[in-house]
Amino acid sequence: MNTPTPASELLPSHVIAARRGIAPYIRHTPLEPNASLSRLAGSPVLLKLENLQVTGSFKPRGSLHKLLSVRAAQPNAEFIAPTAGGHGIGLAYAAATLGARAHVYLPRSADPDKVRMIQEYGAHLEYFDSVPLAREAARRVATERGYTFLSAYNDRHMMEGGGTVALEILEDCPHVQTVIVGVGGGGLIAGMGVVLKAANPRIRLIGVQPESSAVLAQWHRHGHPVDVQDIRPSIAEGIGAQVEKELLPWPYLQRLVDEFVLVSDDELREALRWCVADTRYILEPSAAAGIAALRKLMPRELGPTVLVLTGRNVSWRRFEELVRP
Repeated sequence: MNTPTPASELLPSHVIAARRGIAPYIRHTPLEPNASLSRLAGSPVLLKLENLQVTGSFKPRGSLHKLLSVRAAQPNAEFIAPTAGGHGIGLAYAAATLGARAHVYLPRSADPDKVRMIQEYGAHLEYFDSVPLAREAARRVATERGYTFLSAYNDRHMMEGGGTVALEILEDCPHVQTVIVGVGGGGLIAGMGVVLKAANPRIRLIGVQPESSAVLAQWHRHGHPVDVQDIRPSIAEGIGAQVEKELLPWPYLQRLVDEFVLVSDDELREALRWCVADTRYILEPSAAAGIAALRKLMPRELGPTVLVLTGRNVSWRRFEELVRP
């Protein structure tokens, strides 16, 4: 089951190399202390503001690393990705920045603001009735036309790019004891875990998923992949949902993630309300997962804690609907 061998093991050195490559194109995002969450936790709580990253999300870190790596050997490579929206923005930005051609396959229900951003970066768009249908079509077209298929998470380069978030956290808060991050397909938390645990095995790494679609949380609880039948939509479409059984991040999640916290849509909505009231940051629902999880973990003693706010890409109309009492 994709158990890494010494030859394929993802190492901190790979993440450091990824950071060197993407550095000209991304921001070292702030690590901002938050007074009210620190009072709640009884120890420092800091917000890793990937909502202030280029495109408003951590996603370009992995996409840029993937495109730079592939184009080094194939300068004319074209790229294709299925997405609910966020991954497509990251790919479209990376392609526009590096002068590559990107094809993004979307569900018809995708957030209009995300679609607009993808269009503005010049990607070619195709629409489907669901993300699984978009994924199936993207894989078929990649094979037929020789495009490079880019998964949002099931890809070594995406994991390495995600790990660069942890490098910045360690530089800005070397005494961190707990890191909390939302988990979709596991690429971000796997890459971060490789870096964090190598720096200090005692750092506690906590993943967050929606109660209604906690697939990887269930895998983690059982210690191996299991069929999870009761999957329901969540407002946090960027985390949770079904994943492939052959999942590259899984061995790293199994080994490096200490625990999962499950949050409800109501708890995510409350976290969104708190964030805009306290910090004036507008977040997409999946980015509020760490805030919701921290509240559920109290009164645990977590020590200096970092919450990764993964992105802000949500339309104003949808945000209003989400936070309306």
